[in-house]
Amino acid sequence: MSVISSKDVNDIIRKTLGIINSKIMNHGEITGYILYKMLEYEQQYTEQELVDYTMLGILHDIGLYKEDNVKNVTDFETQNLWPHSIYGFLFLKYLSPMGDKAEIVLYHHLDYNRYSLIQSKYLHIIEYLNLADKMDTFLHLREEKLEKDYFNLYRDIKFSGAALDLFRKAEAKYGITANLVNGKYREELAELLAKRAFSEQYKRGFLEMLVYTIDFRSEHTVVHTLATVNFAQQIGRLMRLGGKDLRDLYYGALLHDLGKIAIPLNILESTGRLSDEEMKVMKAHVRITEMILEGVVDNDVLQIAVRHHEKLDGSGYHKGLSGDQLTLPQQIVAVADILSALYGKRSYKDSFSSDLIKKIMTEDAENNKINKAAVDVLMRNYDKVIAEFEKEKENTIGLYLKIKEQYAVMIEKFEAFN
Repeated sequence: MSVISSKDVNDIIRKTLGIINSKIMNHGEITGYILYKMLEYEQQYTEQELVDYTMLGILHDIGLYKEDNVKNVTDFETQNLWPHSIYGFLFLKYLSPMGDKAEIVLYHHLDYNRYSLIQSKYLHIIEYLNLADKMDTFLHLREEKLEKDYFNLYRDIKFSGAALDLFRKAEAKYGITANLVNGKYREELAELLAKRAFSEQYKRGFLEMLVYTIDFRSEHTVVHTLATVNFAQQIGRLMRLGGKDLRDLYYGALLHDLGKIAIPLNILESTGRLSDEEMKVMKAHVRITEMILEGVVDNDVLQIAVRHHEKLDGSGYHKGLSGDQLTLPQQIVAVADILSALYGKRSYKDSFSSDLIKKIMTEDAENNKINKAAVDVLMRNYDKVIAEFEKEKENTIGLYLKIKEQYAVMIEKFEAFN
């Protein structure tokens, strides 16, 4: 059985990114839908290409989620265009399953009369995305902000005239704007995604991408999540779990802190001890994770993800379950989560020493808080487990550094387009 169905991929993306900023998510879905209908009218694309281009349309402003206080998407769509386009390009290139097509997002704000300055095999898709993006943007501009006769004045200057003609044909055939008004567009997007059977690797790529979106709020949380995944997988293999359990362990650990995307940054990155009220807010991330994943991912994965703070003696949260109610994979992720929290650097602490980590975890196991067998196998293989994680961590941090370094170079170069 698959961890997530093809049709639910967009649902989990909408739920997660909608928590960060629902306006950006709505704009992305509408733009993606307009692009999809334009491409459908041409009847030149495979189902996989339609899905890829539509998903890129939905995620074309993913770089905007990193901006603070985006209250009006049109402000960012009509000025200060390059920062979010460049970051979105780099994010999708390195952290999504559509990396080979990410340049479509990079150029989606470039004026059409400057296309001669770039080279891309996706120029026609860039044309269409540029037009689809403008269509939704101008639907939301107040009349006094919309330049009179814009689409005649700037034809083949700011946007492709051929793309506008294609939109009008698609509008006449499919009733695009009517479907946007009555909400039918979401049903059509769901039907498109349901028709295409995504490979497990493709779906896994999107779930991993969602975890990286937590980086928009907290880099520490992303590194913690990836550490939890690594530690859980290693402990699971050492305890000789079967293939399905290892798979569920991977996805449960991967998604276990997805709800932290909704936690205020001052709490998520607090440099001091949280107050009782702040801790109550922080603990809510488990319930938020459950709300995002419920009905979308396989139930075994869901339960692993939302039970990582439960304790064997019933003193954990958010349901106060006890050991006989928790499966071995659920208990392993709880152990991995604690190891990751103790070993990792946070805004409020440095990494604990190996001796202190071993002491804390051994005491928790002896006090019937966490699984003793999992802790015992971890203690016997502690140095090897940490060494394996450090290799993986270098790859993760290296990826972040690569994105940041390339962003700095590209933003200087692309500002020249202005």
